[in-house]
Amino acid sequence: MAAAIEFKLFAANNKAATLLGSFSKWAEIPLEKDDKGYFRTNIKLEDGIYQYKFRVQSQTPCFESHEWVEVNDLYATEIDRTTPTSTVRIKAGARIIDTYFWQDDDKELPNNQELVVYEMHVADFSGPDGSDSGGKFQQVREK
Repeated sequence: MAAAIEFKLFAANNKAATLLGSFSKWAEIPLEKDDKGYFRTNIKLEDGIYQYKFRVQSQTPCFESHEWVEVNDLYATEIDRTTPTSTVRIKAGARIIDTYFWQDDDKELPNNQELVVYEMHVADFSGPDGSDSGGKFQQVREK
């Protein structure tokens, strides 16, 4: 079942943007810019796993005038590091945000004022030169 999936990129100071993906055989799909600085499009996709990235026409002084730059989706929940591209998973006509099967969801959480939430970048715990394949949870536990 094909469903319209929205792709959007916030790039308020950029002139133009396109979407490239495995679903289009990497052909560029133009994105339309709204009045809030988002470039958007809807693509009909069947259930499956797709790679994609954006191309942005830069107006930033550090790049040559109007240079096109490829970027990943900052809001992607998964990045394929070998290609490097963003990944989107579609199931039952909807974007899958999290494939992790949560355990112990039946336990009640403490009140918000009693919770401690900590976010860490696991790759920061890789080898000193970054050569240890981007960080592992075991390294986090050891440190």
